[in-house]
Formats: sequence, structure tokens, C-alpha cells
Amino acid sequence: MWSRPVAFVHEKRGLQQVRSSLEALRVLDNWWVKVDGEAYRAAIDICIEAVQGQRSQEDARAAFITALVEGQIDIEPDRG
Repeated sequence: MWSRPVAFVHEKRGLQQVRSSLEALRVLDNWWVKVDGEAYRAAIDICIEAVQGQRSQEDARAAFITALVEGQIDIEPDRG
């Protein structure tokens, strides 16, 4: 689990919250907007490594946020 969830606006599902590297992988795998971006590919790799215990959860969270920014996804302000 991440220290704080990442909230963002999905174009069809509305406001979504991701709380872990595994959830982030599901988001990236199932309906990502920009599948060829560098940040997208890095986020997948880093989240996999975090799930396997090879990277920190915070590294995965940061990579996921970077991928959202790359995909021009609206991110809710961090309130924590």
C-alpha cells in the first residue's frame, strides 16, 4: 500500500483512487491512454518491481504520477 492514494479523473469512470502498485498496474494495463510513452513503460516496470519487493512503494507511486502527467490525465491535488 502507498502512503497516500493517487486520485485522478478517468474520462469514462470519473474520479478514481489508486492505493497500491498492484492497483496502478491494473490501471496502466487495462485502459491507459498513451501506451507508447516513456513514463508509461517506466511506470509498469517500476510497479512490477515494487510488487516483487525490488523497489519501494513510493518509487512506484511517483512513477505512476509521472505516467498520469505524461498521459495528460487530470490529477486531484494531494491532500496528505
